[in-house]
Amino acid sequence: MKRGLVGSLGLALCFAARAFAQTAGPIAIVDVNVVDVSKGEIRGHQTVLIAEGRITRIEYSDAIRVPAQAVRIEGEGRYLIPGLWDMHVHFRSSQARPDVPLVEENAALLDLFLPNGVVGVREMGGDLADSVFRWREQIRSGGHFGPRILTAGRKIDQIPPAWPGSLGVETPEAAREAVRQVKQSGADFVKVYFANVTPEVLGAVVAEAHKERLKVVGHRAYNLPIQTVVELGQDGIEHAYYMLAFQRDGYEALNREIAARRQTPLAVSLAERWGRMLYMEDPKEEERVYRVMAQKQVWVTPTLTATLRVWQELGERDFESDDRKRYVYPAVWESWDPKLGRRKPPSGEVRKILTEVNKRAQRAMLAAFKAGVPMLAGTDCGVDNSYVIPGWSLHEELENLVKAGVTPLDALRMATINAARWRGAESTEGTVEVGKVADLVLLRSNPLEAISHTREVESVVAGGKYYSRYDLDAMLSEVERGAAAARSQQ
Repeated sequence: MKRGLVGSLGLALCFAARAFAQTAGPIAIVDVNVVDVSKGEIRGHQTVLIAEGRITRIEYSDAIRVPAQAVRIEGEGRYLIPGLWDMHVHFRSSQARPDVPLVEENAALLDLFLPNGVVGVREMGGDLADSVFRWREQIRSGGHFGPRILTAGRKIDQIPPAWPGSLGVETPEAAREAVRQVKQSGADFVKVYFANVTPEVLGAVVAEAHKERLKVVGHRAYNLPIQTVVELGQDGIEHAYYMLAFQRDGYEALNREIAARRQTPLAVSLAERWGRMLYMEDPKEEERVYRVMAQKQVWVTPTLTATLRVWQELGERDFESDDRKRYVYPAVWESWDPKLGRRKPPSGEVRKILTEVNKRAQRAMLAAFKAGVPMLAGTDCGVDNSYVIPGWSLHEELENLVKAGVTPLDALRMATINAARWRGAESTEGTVEVGKVADLVLLRSNPLEAISHTREVESVVAGGKYYSRYDLDAMLSEVERGAAAARSQQ
């Protein structure tokens, strides 16, 4: 690929002018059904007034006079919901080609969110932290359109780290220093990615992060049972399969055996590890742990879509014919290709076991949710996570959450008011209420009847700026042209 030309095209097209936002002044959305995600109600025939980025008034349409200077948007009986957040995304380079930073390619992925009604993302760390920080500030200042960004900057991991750009630590003091580096860089929270870690090191990360007023979220280290992770104070666990709880003594004994057999001819395989772990699953212990997690408000982001895609659909489903390929730069698409990228389709016994893990993870997610564990909607989209396409994947995630047993309202809450709660912004964001930030999505159909209706995005208000469907499609066309130019230079 001739990266010089592609880079100049990417910079010209990605984050193209704010001209897409046709309206930044007073707005009136007239005769619309307001979806109240707090109460689970729909208020019909409402008019919503917006000024200076905030909702200023909501009344029955026949009881309100639209200001003469306001731009009038006809609701025509459509449904107004809070703006959606994807609370688990990545901007990073490909592990297959770590020497090639995919800055323009990731900027183009960022441009896919708003057209899908996603007004904010929580970026979970990678090797493009400087670019992500820059994009975050450009969007905050209003210099470019795009979803608001919260970011972990660089992940904290063991030595050697699993991903480029991560901070590797082995001792409690190194862990504390890594947290200080993350804080100094301007990160919004701490992401941990340990496969194996001592309780002392993880405890040091948590204690230092809390001292710096940062939450700690991430994976559950394989060598630690979920009970220990919760006891150490980790604030959030990503991926539903880490929710499984096991007989504690047996699980700790298994991990000692795994460590002893490592780098020997009898090393424990993935199939053996998961098979024995599943055998030790303890529903009664899960019930107890989930009660504790609910009490301590340990957040969970299930990411059902990503695990279904890479553990079950990869290798079975033909993504080459997916129409959305036209919006993805070739280097990103190659990172998803099982022949060229990091992830290969599981086969044989591993596939059978991972299919069972998925089933149990969905069941565990539902049990934890019913126990009161707070949850967020996140997709794990980005480079290397095969065919989890930014923007569209959030709607898939909501649908998979409903298939797993939560209601459409509950799924919608995970992407709206719960995301605001996690950010500490529930008083100013996350619902359609007077005084709150005007992050809104106008849908053609009722999402409480079918969660798939969140796909029917008619228009978006982000930070008080109005984007019509025409504007949103223009954004997608810009990305499509950039991706096509990149392909032509291969």
